Amino acid sequence: MLKAALFGRKKTSRPFKEFYNDWFATLNTTLLPGLRRALSPVFLSPVILSTQVEIMHHHFRSYYDALDQAAAVDVARCLFPEWRNSLERPFLWLGDLHPYLFTNLLRSFIVDQEPVDENVSKYYGSGEFLDKSWHVAMAWKNPSKTLTTKVDKIECGLRLMVPALAARWRNAQAAFVENMGANWGRCEGRKEVIKAAMGEAVAAEMEEMLGVFVDANRLRRSILADIMSATDLYQAALFLEALAQFLVGFRDHKLLNEFEKCKIAIN
Repeated sequence: MLKAALFGRKKTSRPFKEFYNDWFATLNTTLLPGLRRALSPVFLSPVILSTQVEIMHHHFRSYYDALDQAAAVDVARCLFPEWRNSLERPFLWLGDLHPYLFTNLLRSFIVDQEPVDENVSKYYGSGEFLDKSWHVAMAWKNPSKTLTTKVDKIECGLRLMVPALAARWRNAQAAFVENMGANWGRCEGRKEVIKAAMGEAVAAEMEEMLGVFVDANRLRRSILADIMSATDLYQAALFLEALAQFLVGFRDHKLLNEFEKCKIAIN
């Protein structure tokens, strides 16, 4: 069973909210500043930048690995995460960031670029005044046909997988409600029988929900890996910087307070 397979990995009793807070702090105070330093003209080196990109990518992978482990303990809590604030929750799908967020962010680098000024290209293209920061500035200028084709394939695969996972989620919920209703009628008010029937129905749904949740995380990991594979070093670095900054922005206290003030009371 899936749950048994997950429990076969290294386990921890640490609350996931605690893990996430530490994970986020590392992202915000260590990894994002480190990646930005590696992208700056003063420190820019392909070797250092490649290391920072791999560290950042590994940080996201480790998050989803830990999330799978937490789901094996309590998938319901992971599907409705208390560690996410009110700014983050609209972007969640099956417990975490919607994978469309990754591809939309990637696509924004492609569609928002202006054509390169020909005189500027000649100036830097001569090689005499070449500065390493030029690689960063030009990373997303005039993206190649090969890159856009790869991005199209990533988006195409995502459009197939997201509805399939959503359908599994809906079907599991429908089956749970149907089983509960049928068992309730057959039990005719006998508490012990009802309790046993409810336990079986809940266990069956949780197993399916765990499967859907883990597959959704696998999809998120896969999309990030595909993006890393499709992009070059500088493109990948800028993408990860934007993704990290996107997450960090959700924790901006001023922005969060303003959002909370705008909430409309439901009468």
